Amino acid sequence: MQDDKIFNNTYGDFDVSTSETSFKIEAGYEDNMDPDDQIHYGIMMKRLDELIKGSEFKRLNEVTSDGINQKLSKIQINQVFYFVVKHMGNEYTRTEIFSALSDYFDVFPNKFYSSLSNKYKDELICELDKKYNILEKRNIRKLF
Repeated sequence: MQDDKIFNNTYGDFDVSTSETSFKIEAGYEDNMDPDDQIHYGIMMKRLDELIKGSEFKRLNEVTSDGINQKLSKIQINQVFYFVVKHMGNEYTRTEIFSALSDYFDVFPNKFYSSLSNKYKDELICELDKKYNILEKRNIRKLF
């Protein structure tokens, strides 16, 4: 029996499934960061990588043949921080540079911070205070 073009026409019919669709983002792409911040951070890390690789500090992030990454000394942390702030300071805040450097060299932020000289610590705290007014809220008068 021949199908009629009007009756028994299956054009446009589709199967409706009532089962829930779920998916999981692969771990390498999963991030809680805002997309704009993620783009900003990615550009900053690329610029930082180019800056470090084009400087005397490129050896500080090289992995040895044993697969071991050299640890930075306090002096090296201060030198690298000064160098990057000097070259990227107008493009990014010191707190952004601090965060990027601790990620780049795989140093815990608290160790990176404690290794900085008081001058750089003061600059970081003052920058954060301008943004969050934390010193007044906690009634802190003297930093060092």
